Amino acid sequence: MAKRKPKGDVPRKRSRARRDDDDDAPTPPKRKAAWPFVLLVILAWGGIFGAIFVSRFLSELPDVQHLMVTGGPTRDVTILDDRGRLIARRGLTQGATINAAELPDYVTNAFIAIEDRRFRSHFGVDPFGMARAGVANMMAGHVVQGGSTLTQQLAKNIFLTPSRTFDRKIQEAMLAMYMESRYSKEQILTLYLNRVYFGAGVYGIEAASQKFFSKHATELGLTEAAMLAGSVKAPARYNAMADADASLARARIVLRAMQEAGFLDDSTRAQAQATRPRIVKGSGTPDSGYFADWVIARLDGFIGPSDEAVVVETSFDLETQRLAELAVREGLSNEGSRIGASQAALVAMTPDGAIRAMVGGRSYAQSSFNRAADATRQPGSAFKPFVYLAAFEHGHTPDDIMHDGPVDIRGWKPQDFEGEYQGDISLTLAFAESSNVISAMLTDEIGAKEVARTAKRLGIISPLEEVPSLALGTSGVSPLELTSAYAPFANGGEGVVPFGIVAIRTKAGKILYERKSAGLGAVMSPQNNASMTRLMVETVTTGTGKSARLEERPSAGKTGTTQDSHDAWFVGFTADLVTGVWVGNDNNAPMHKSGTLTATGGGVPAHIFHAFMENAHQGLPVRPLAGANLVADAGAAQPVSGDEDDKPGAFESLLNGIFGG
Repeated sequence: MAKRKPKGDVPRKRSRARRDDDDDAPTPPKRKAAWPFVLLVILAWGGIFGAIFVSRFLSELPDVQHLMVTGGPTRDVTILDDRGRLIARRGLTQGATINAAELPDYVTNAFIAIEDRRFRSHFGVDPFGMARAGVANMMAGHVVQGGSTLTQQLAKNIFLTPSRTFDRKIQEAMLAMYMESRYSKEQILTLYLNRVYFGAGVYGIEAASQKFFSKHATELGLTEAAMLAGSVKAPARYNAMADADASLARARIVLRAMQEAGFLDDSTRAQAQATRPRIVKGSGTPDSGYFADWVIARLDGFIGPSDEAVVVETSFDLETQRLAELAVREGLSNEGSRIGASQAALVAMTPDGAIRAMVGGRSYAQSSFNRAADATRQPGSAFKPFVYLAAFEHGHTPDDIMHDGPVDIRGWKPQDFEGEYQGDISLTLAFAESSNVISAMLTDEIGAKEVARTAKRLGIISPLEEVPSLALGTSGVSPLELTSAYAPFANGGEGVVPFGIVAIRTKAGKILYERKSAGLGAVMSPQNNASMTRLMVETVTTGTGKSARLEERPSAGKTGTTQDSHDAWFVGFTADLVTGVWVGNDNNAPMHKSGTLTATGGGVPAHIFHAFMENAHQGLPVRPLAGANLVADAGAAQPVSGDEDDKPGAFESLLNGIFGG
């Protein structure tokens, strides 16, 4: 039986035969490649998704059609002291719009050289600049350069947030290109220079020129232009007011960049680099901002709302302010911490109400809240002069005898400091020793309403509760109003309205406001003024205010301490100044005694008053108090009994020694 061949052999033969047979057959055409079609499809879909992606950002872009319509400048207020020295310049945040074409070429070139050297050739974004910045940042390991153009910076400053998100960078670039399509390079440069922030609270090159160099932008010198251009990178650090040396160092970098860009030759750069411009710096003291804020807040009441630049002449004196700040700072540092006091305020004015110094706290930089003008605190016994004046107006005299001891006034039992009573004493001694009992008894006798009326007549404007405890100063007042209410005691009995603004004029010299001397007229009789002077002299001579008494100059005043020592005061005067000092804490935390140092008006406040007043009167002639002659006249007019002990000779001798009579 024949063997069968493997099935697999047959196909192999057939296949070989087929190949042999096909050798002469025609070759079929090759199939065309498919990749061009695929590429077209990808591009088409990419275009669709790209359009969707771009349209998303375009829909969120703001309108840029009316950017060239800009508002006017903000109000520029220059505040001068009584000798024409600059206290502060406020309100200037945006200057008048300046066309870039009006500026010297080196001004605009300074910004282009340091911020965007290819500004005049790119289309809103600078690929070369972005690539350069990317390489520099990668090599440094952190951001050391920015690739944004001036147009991108303008878009960010006007429309976008400072965040560094991908979306914001895309919007910034698209806005920049869109703006470049709508505005010329000159218009974009104009927009940029009038919107960019230069530090110290000012925007725009005109405001910066005025703020730092007191000149128009069109008058800038090369070095000044370089300083302004250099400050844009870090306005808080490089603006001329913050650090002149840092600003000049940065300007040298700008000048070098201008030379590298071909805007300057070497000799011009060297000359500009050797120039140190005059930088306008206010001679204001660190804490004179309290007074400047007080003036600004009242400006509209004098001239109404306006954007016109004005100069405000004031009664303020920077030297007196410096001494006030020194006294407050040293008083708090040396003694305040010992008694738990963290804040203080001081107001000094002439007897006619002209403010000479205002310290609203220990540091304006740390807290701009003005405790001298805006804080209301209980005055304690510093309110008692109004009680005693009302009592004198109702028939009492300084020599009246009253009993200082426990008392019950319809359930209210006022106590003296630390519960110490003195028995039968004169009103003069009761005032000097700050008897709470006798003040309460006088108020109960004449009525709290009458006491409140007297205080308001002398200048207290805060609401006063007409209750028996008003006798102890339980209604809050500000240091400014309390000090001004003491001014009538210092000037012979004339009411005053405290003021700081003397005149307001435009920079061209037009007078917008000028103060006319006008007081409130007599608010107490000469006799009662004499009596009150007598009491307040006794307070600093033998009473609770001994620490405040000036060495060789007549002075008078009154201490004040509230319950649990939340507040401590001393308000006093000479013939030249009336000064009020408050010491305490913003959170109303009580102070405490420390060794021999008490948390009373006769402690730290009296010490601050003494230190300030001694220094502030240097070089001034010694003059008697306004009530000195009135006191002598009052003493001479009183009947003299046959008993030698009843004669007022001892007190008159004291007054003669104090007043030089």
